[in-house]
Amino acid sequence: MIERNIGNVERVARLVLGILLFGWAYGQVAINPVEWFVVLIAIALILNGIFSRCYLWYVLEINTCEGNSKDCRPDPTCP
Repeated sequence: MIERNIGNVERVARLVLGILLFGWAYGQVAINPVEWFVVLIAIALILNGIFSRCYLWYVLEINTCEGNSKDCRPDPTCP
């Protein structure tokens, strides 16, 4: 598993955006492929926000996590 690479502000933003997108897609009368794609993106954003890890940021070597924050320290249970 990768170490945390998303800061608290970004986590909240991803959670809120994911919930809003999921709610919008859920409110549609008929779900077409575009709405299914939005649902997948919303789920990914919600999971990123919950676990504070983003594989795209990992591949691009981006880390918005503050180094001194206790939430951003590497997980000691991670191998």
